[in-house]
Amino acid sequence: MGVALAERPEVAEEKRDEKRERLLKFLTYEVVDGKPVYYRGYRDVLEGKKQPEEVMGASFLHGRLVILLGAFLREKLKGRYVVSGGELGYLIEGGWRNLDIAVFRYDDVKDKLRSRRYIDVPPVLVVEVDTHGDVENEMAYISGKVEDLLRSGVGKVVWIFTDSEKVLIAERGKDWVIVGWNRDIDLIEGLKLNLEGLLKQP
Repeated sequence: MGVALAERPEVAEEKRDEKRERLLKFLTYEVVDGKPVYYRGYRDVLEGKKQPEEVMGASFLHGRLVILLGAFLREKLKGRYVVSGGELGYLIEGGWRNLDIAVFRYDDVKDKLRSRRYIDVPPVLVVEVDTHGDVENEMAYISGKVEDLLRSGVGKVVWIFTDSEKVLIAERGKDWVIVGWNRDIDLIEGLKLNLEGLLKQP
């Protein structure tokens, strides 16, 4: 019968470090200026208090809004635009950003429709719902992400907040505005959206 040998402390430490690095890579929400932004709650995963899925998942309302908005945009813009989403990886200078919903001109992406990579083509419209990033200053993070997207060539960013039931609308060359969910929002080509009305759908 063999005798189990104890693992050397430095080997055990190296394995722990490797596991931590793998977890951190898995828990990276975005990369901005070469630095990772982790999912909110990632520390609980590293400490073994939660599973990764517990901090990477979205609320029911968040998921419902993304599905309803994606279906609404696809139906109204079919033929001229391509609607994508589901935390779409969008390459920017110095990293990448995740997008809940992105609308592209069909001609801009027609040769990428089956691409299995992050995309580098600027969408004409981005719709975000809340944020999953673990950040110290949420408004600074949101402002920075919107600036990154507009600077990269995105035409308009619509950011929906479920707690306050407000919407931030940011467009290149224009002042940013914040409105309530009961207001009609101009999305693209005169297409208007009323979130209160949309959420009444079953």
